Amino acid sequence: MRNRMAREIIVTPAAPPPGGAYSQVVAAGSVVATAGQVGSDPITGTLATGIEAQTRQALANVAAVLAAAGCSWRDVIKTTCFLSDIGNFAAFNGAYASVIPEPWPARSTIGVALAGELLVEIEALAVRPGDERWDR
Repeated sequence: MRNRMAREIIVTPAAPPPGGAYSQVVAAGSVVATAGQVGSDPITGTLATGIEAQTRQALANVAAVLAAAGCSWRDVIKTTCFLSDIGNFAAFNGAYASVIPEPWPARSTIGVALAGELLVEIEALAVRPGDERWDR
């Protein structure tokens, strides 16, 4: 019988609180998975205006939940990005590239229906520093 790795639920006020039945971050050993983050300010709840501003705020929210898990953008191996209008891809990609340091993680970008005025949602998968398999 295999040993199951314990899940660690991580919560931070530095990112918007969950609006449903999910956790901001779940870690299992050195693997860290974030919930999708949107472009709203974690303190005021105000949604940023426009795709570039929402992308930057969503990325700041991802960075905040990563930090709560002991990670940074350098530890991210994959992002999944959801756009309400794939026609916004060029503006989204420019904002994304201006925030995320190279070498960039693997990424999927998908056009989907998002709630309300949301233009973008971003989630990340990271490996915590200290995992010798990753730090080589």
